[in-house]
Amino acid sequence: MKTILDKIIEHKKDELAATRSNKNNFKDTFSKKRGNVLWEIKLASPSYDLSDKVDPYKLLDIYWKSVKIKWISILIDKEYFQWDINYGIYFKKKYSKPMLFKEFVISKRQIDGASYHWYDALLLLKRVLSKEQIIELANYSSEKNILPIIEVDCEEDMKELLEIKWILDYGIAINCRNLGNMEIDRQNHFKILGKFEKELQDKLLFAFSWIDDLDVLEEYKWLFNWVLIGTYFVKNFNRLNDLI
Repeated sequence: MKTILDKIIEHKKDELAATRSNKNNFKDTFSKKRGNVLWEIKLASPSYDLSDKVDPYKLLDIYWKSVKIKWISILIDKEYFQWDINYGIYFKKKYSKPMLFKEFVISKRQIDGASYHWYDALLLLKRVLSKEQIIELANYSSEKNILPIIEVDCEEDMKELLEIKWILDYGIAINCRNLGNMEIDRQNHFKILGKFEKELQDKLLFAFSWIDDLDVLEEYKWLFNWVLIGTYFVKNFNRLNDLI
């Protein structure tokens, strides 16, 4: 005869299985359709402070309640970007919407944290990781049922990724900002994509961009599956209504 504890454990197993299976069909939401928008939340950056302009709870609430917003990217770092992990925890419990763990991941421990807090995808920066680290962390992320997205900002890093051909089956993000000197080249997305057009054909592609006008999205929608926007609309909060 089953005890109360047996029943609790059975229920807990069912609950965890259901939560995990419902929670991360994230890759399935990465359609091959072009021009989707990935919304980002950031409160600061090394070059400017937004904390006096943004109420993170209000912003998250708007993002989560909008049916037009399918994905949310959250810049996790606290020291330089002033993010409190508890913001994400609170709203992940309150609402069900996929979240990108946009952290400076250098260790499996961070991936464990992303898994514990139910993030659905995470970012791996090729600029700060060796080829061996990319392989190790991408594999570990996949094992944790979190989709790794590999970010590059220069042709050299893209060439090195091509040596790990299977890694291209995950998401590939191209940044228009040179992460070495932090300078922006708005054509960088198109330069790298044009250089490696054959290798990146039919891959899941992201443009991590410096969008400051909705019309600019037209330039991307035929080439990239997802375009990340955030800072401009966070700084100009009233413009959110233009999209949502």
